[in-house]
Amino acid sequence: MAKEINLATINEFPLNDLFQFEDRDFTPWLQKNIDYLGNLIGIDIADAETEVPIGNYRLDILAYEAGTDRKIAIENQYGTTNHTHLGQLMTYMAGINAEVVVWIAENFNNEHLTAINHLNQISNENIAFFCIKPRLIRVGDSDPALEFLVVAKPDEWEKQVKRETKLSDRQIEYEKFWIKLVNRFKEVYPNIKPGMWSVNRSYLIMCFGGSGLEYILKFSHGSFLINLYIKGNAKMHPHEIFDRIVVKKDFIEKDVGAEIEFDKKEGVKATRINLYCDAEADILNLSEKEKDFLIEWSIEWLPKFKNAIQKIKRDIE
Repeated sequence: MAKEINLATINEFPLNDLFQFEDRDFTPWLQKNIDYLGNLIGIDIADAETEVPIGNYRLDILAYEAGTDRKIAIENQYGTTNHTHLGQLMTYMAGINAEVVVWIAENFNNEHLTAINHLNQISNENIAFFCIKPRLIRVGDSDPALEFLVVAKPDEWEKQVKRETKLSDRQIEYEKFWIKLVNRFKEVYPNIKPGMWSVNRSYLIMCFGGSGLEYILKFSHGSFLINLYIKGNAKMHPHEIFDRIVVKKDFIEKDVGAEIEFDKKEGVKATRINLYCDAEADILNLSEKEKDFLIEWSIEWLPKFKNAIQKIKRDIE
């Protein structure tokens, strides 16, 4: 007698059952979990920003391929695709010179899939268009789960991704650098625990900022810097925290002993305060002596920067 097998039913629900608003709920969630998308399309996505103004429109997410200047335009849409969003995607692509375009929608009209496939066919190898379908599902009475399905992609993309599953030379150098840096920090500051660090290729997150703050060491466009990333918290929007910090600019710069860049982009939720190292820093072109210099610079200046912010913490909480 055959064994009886009971299988749970998979039920699909609209995204707004979990994410009520596309712009206020789903897009911010995707920004924070951008690795889900990156792993799906085979691109290491970094520096994702939301609601980026482009002409009279706002791009849902602008990001970069980690370690490069390659721009990624991501547009989210609830319901079924329409010509308006297709036109906006082309506007965004031209406006920021994006090389990767990702259109996320619950359902795609066949004519829009045909258009995206045609664009992939006539584009060079550096240009890529993706159509991604998000599915909010439950298995029986389980908690909701979100999966992404690729419904359009460049020809040969899967083969290319498989060829590139091994780490690139740049990624290998990043990993070696961050391992050496963290080990050096542990020597100087033994109270730092491994869980306080999170590495994402071109940058390393110091996970004890508090008050909606993260301290990040990063390579960016040929430079090396300490970045105070202001995410905001339950009480305050990132711009409010930024404004409270910027009024202390003179105190911070005097306390740190260096000039600080205050970067507040209108229309972008998160804000940044940057301290740059006065050195060119392309990881592939650095000698071991130059890498050691960046590590020792980080050990000297990161605590100074963090301590200066800690002194005004009461004013930003």
